[in-house]
Amino acid sequence: MMEEKKNNRAKKLLRSFLVVFASAFFGSFAQIYIMIPAGLTSGGLPGITRMVTHILPLNYSLTYYVFGMCVVLLVFFTMGWADVRKIIALSIAYPLIMYVMEKFPFALVSSKDRMLAAILVGVFYGLATGIGYIDGYSSGGTDSIARVIKFKVLKHIPISNIMLVLDGSVIVLSAFVFDRTVALYALITVFITSKTTEAVLLGINGTKVEVSVITKETQALVDYVMNEMKRGVTSYSSVGEYTKKERRTVQIICSPRESLDIKNFLAEHDENAFVTVTRLSSVWGTGRGFSNIHDVDNN
Repeated sequence: MMEEKKNNRAKKLLRSFLVVFASAFFGSFAQIYIMIPAGLTSGGLPGITRMVTHILPLNYSLTYYVFGMCVVLLVFFTMGWADVRKIIALSIAYPLIMYVMEKFPFALVSSKDRMLAAILVGVFYGLATGIGYIDGYSSGGTDSIARVIKFKVLKHIPISNIMLVLDGSVIVLSAFVFDRTVALYALITVFITSKTTEAVLLGINGTKVEVSVITKETQALVDYVMNEMKRGVTSYSSVGEYTKKERRTVQIICSPRESLDIKNFLAEHDENAFVTVTRLSSVWGTGRGFSNIHDVDNN
């Protein structure tokens, strides 16, 4: 039994290492070998770092590291250690891999082909974000800052809207630091990034899953899903045959990415919750992202 636990722990550590490395590698590759050589920028922390290093003669990876650690400290003092654990691994891995890549100058795309470069930055950065998010890791950029703003200041505004404002502000600012063309390319990059991230997490066909949860924090979960995720919830009474106790089972139909949000929420609030996730071939209904029952091809 002890040996099995050690093996499971070792597999979990190896998986975490591979996820962090792959996420940081793709993200660093996008910035060091495509974005910077092409004279482009992006939203979020890379965009902020890009502007600062464009104005001041500072090293990109070290500047990124400083800003990343500032975000880590901000999250730690406002949200606590539970949230810091999600971002500290990539906050260290990113600048470390960037620093190594800077020692080997390389440009994947010619600086004259900025459109291709903007698309590739979005693809690689989307891969990085999606791979990291699968295991609950974040690079500690505007998503973490948006989370702090959401839970400490603007509790009534969705995190996605706050992130949109933050990333949009960075891109607008880049129009003044660089030029309008670079800012427009950054919009393309951000759009491709979001689509690639969705493809990694949801699959190309936008698969839906059914999440069934038995937890002692039932109401907290229902509030989170309905108010934060903006998803519908069904609950019903169920009885465990071993304990003979009646409990409420919460049922949510959502995307695979959103099921990870539920997983992370439960990990924080009730790590002993019982959860099943079932992939669905099709969902018909009037909810967000569901197929219209009148459509001919809705499988």
